[in-house]
Amino acid sequence: MLGALFSTLLLQRQQSDTALLNSQNTDSTAPTDSNVVVVGSGIHSLIYAIHAKKIDLSQPNGGSTSITVLEKSNSPGYKIGESTLTVFGLWLKTVGIDSPLLWRLFGPKDGLAFYYLPQSGDPEKYTSFCANGPPGDFVPTLQIERKISELLLTLFAQRLGVKVLHGHAVDIDATRFEENESTVRVKNVETKKESEIRTQLVVDATGRFRRFASKASRVRRFEGWNTDAFWAYFECPGDESNIPLSNYESCNTNHICLAEGWAWVIRLPSWEGSSIPNLMSMINHLLDLNALNTPGDQFPSCYELARKFNLKFRWVVSIGFALRNDIVYPNDLSAYGTHEAERRFNWIVSRYPKMQGLMDQHVLIQDLYGPNTTWFIRKQLTYQSPKVSGKGWVAIGDAVGFTNPLFSPGINANIGTSVFAAELTQHYLADPGSRAEVLSKYDAYCENRILGLHRMNVFNYVCMRSPALGPLGPLWQYLAGTGNTNWQKIRSYEFDNVSEMLMGWDWGAHEAEYVAFVTQAIALLEGPPTEPTPEVVQEVMRLSDEAVTKALASGRYRNRWAGLLRWYDDDLRFCGDKVWKDVLSRRCGGCGNWRILRQDLLRCATCGHLSSPEESCKILV
Repeated sequence: MLGALFSTLLLQRQQSDTALLNSQNTDSTAPTDSNVVVVGSGIHSLIYAIHAKKIDLSQPNGGSTSITVLEKSNSPGYKIGESTLTVFGLWLKTVGIDSPLLWRLFGPKDGLAFYYLPQSGDPEKYTSFCANGPPGDFVPTLQIERKISELLLTLFAQRLGVKVLHGHAVDIDATRFEENESTVRVKNVETKKESEIRTQLVVDATGRFRRFASKASRVRRFEGWNTDAFWAYFECPGDESNIPLSNYESCNTNHICLAEGWAWVIRLPSWEGSSIPNLMSMINHLLDLNALNTPGDQFPSCYELARKFNLKFRWVVSIGFALRNDIVYPNDLSAYGTHEAERRFNWIVSRYPKMQGLMDQHVLIQDLYGPNTTWFIRKQLTYQSPKVSGKGWVAIGDAVGFTNPLFSPGINANIGTSVFAAELTQHYLADPGSRAEVLSKYDAYCENRILGLHRMNVFNYVCMRSPALGPLGPLWQYLAGTGNTNWQKIRSYEFDNVSEMLMGWDWGAHEAEYVAFVTQAIALLEGPPTEPTPEVVQEVMRLSDEAVTKALASGRYRNRWAGLLRWYDDDLRFCGDKVWKDVLSRRCGGCGNWRILRQDLLRCATCGHLSSPEESCKILV
């Protein structure tokens, strides 16, 4: 009886949330005609829709292109994928969403840190690599809760004139594609009423489910091992200085790397448990302040926003593993927990004393995102859609393919697919005769992109098998990914030309010097998830030293390496006593949370504590 009553009340609340979200559109009914229909309202869907609409608004007849986003869920919900990089921050800035707003909703992030643990022997013989993110006076990098990021982008898209409709399910099988006009069958989830939308382009933004791409071709798996991920959420109630890893800072996205794979440790703010109406009120308030170019220190702090809008706010830690699936687990893992993810998680932790020491500082959160959400597992992460477009449709984001969360390619490299599709949309709509040619260019782009990202992933994984080789992975990513010409002019990009950067950047995975070296390294390091022989380690290190020296001598790769990277000088030579790098973040003197330093922002985004200009100034070394 009580269970049925609870279910009824929950359904009523969800329907109310849907109606409120849809009311932010000019009207909340499904259109009969729309130039573009996007299926799914995840982050790539919204990136595409916002980017395409910004281009539309910049045209002489600006605003004439109608874009409709359809989502069967009642409102944005939980998704994994919590770490963002400079390219996503650059896109946010160029479309008009700036740092003061973002730091009120999401966690500040200052770069990436890696720890490479030995599989056997002395656990203190680990190595590390740490790189800064961008300075706070440029763009933010963030630790995000996806529900909040998608709610933010939904409201922003609606303000631009994109129609985003929740509670509207697309009948994939009943959707008909024609040469010049297709018909999308839609069902209102609440009323069960069916309707049709005539459209010229359908965008498959259904992520790993690949709803349209899967009808065109079976998923492609790459030869060799794949990876499985399992994760949960924790609190870190103590001082993180007790974590037994040198120079550990929770404002980094921290990676604990093993011969079997790696673990992520991401500290982020959670607004879970807050109602959709209250969250919308808060985000709309922040968007209003953002639109008025309100000085950053005049934005309310997170704590003030939580009180003002009656919201729940807490800091949590996402910890999970992405391990090779050729690991041989014990036949009986029952002693390690009751859930498959929990068993695998606790078993791999037990094999590494440093990982166990880190977990000893964390307390598991039960069911943070609702019933049965303590442990999560997802298998065979790597895949590719062989066909990403067809007559009347195109796939973007994870519907194109995915490799691994390492180096965050899901949002940050795959943003290229969403932006490329958005950049092609006006041409596609204006010239029906060229549509096949337009989609052919897009197909070629996606094919090469996923292959390069997969090679990058394999390279990093095989290097993780040895603490000595592990740092070569991020060293080469930063050399090729941030030393190239496009990256060096990154501050010059505006919305009109930012697509050049976003479409071309993939951590340097296609740079000639990078491809040449990692191909050699992968061939030498092929093997099971165990440590390679000392002879192989020495040969790979020798080849890397030669290749790095040659790449730098070519003059094609430049950066302030010593300021960006701990342990390395400006010639990318390892210096064992160089622990310093640029100082771009500092703990707040009030609440102790990390703040990204900007001399014009003196108040802590979390608690509002006022720091001095000196305490807020970045230090470039």
